[in-house]
Amino acid sequence: MANEDDIPVLRRRVDDSDDVLVRYHRTIPDVTGDERVYARVADALSVMTASGARAEDDYRRLIRAVRRDDEFVAIVAKTAEATEEDAYEERWALTQLLVDLQNPVAADYLAGLVRRPVPEEKAEDPAHGLSTVTEEVILRTTAMEGLARLLRRGVDTAEVLLDSIAATDYVAMRRAAWFALVDGGADGAVERARALLADRGEEWIADIKRIPVEEAPQAEVESKGRRPREDAPSPFDE
Repeated sequence: MANEDDIPVLRRRVDDSDDVLVRYHRTIPDVTGDERVYARVADALSVMTASGARAEDDYRRLIRAVRRDDEFVAIVAKTAEATEEDAYEERWALTQLLVDLQNPVAADYLAGLVRRPVPEEKAEDPAHGLSTVTEEVILRTTAMEGLARLLRRGVDTAEVLLDSIAATDYVAMRRAAWFALVDGGADGAVERARALLADRGEEWIADIKRIPVEEAPQAEVESKGRRPREDAPSPFDE
């Protein structure tokens, strides 16, 4: 529904009094000119970013349905390439979708993103707000996860990751590239990466041990008399 100002109003239930006004929305570019194809990409992003009790299952079904659709994957990659540089949320969503699809057609886009130099900082005060450099690094480390998954599926993405370890200015990217090679199971490339890290004096990256979050040491917090909440409410759509 919409109010008198033509601003969409969303309700979670028919009888729910909590309204959310959507005052504006951003769109992804249409790279084909075909409304049906554009709708497929937009719908995929909607499923990917949805919330609710069934959101994860819906997304898994989507991935299974389109994973082998090379044409669709290529269009998602072209859409990501054509998206405005400062549309970080949209670029990340498109990139993560390509990562999850694990289709070799996405390899060129993911590799190109990783190889592309990180643009200079554009934020006026990145220390206290949005940092465009941080957003760009996040995009590239996300793409590296996709290259790792493709490497496990037999797509040779190791050289892109090795080049990142050798040349990138950002330790977060060197660390992500290292773990991508380890996760990709490329033993020869892992040894080359270890040597590159040693040349930089960053052997500590190769010594980092990853553990499941549930195994991480937890801080002891005094309750100060507050009782734990026992009966959390169910999600609204259950």
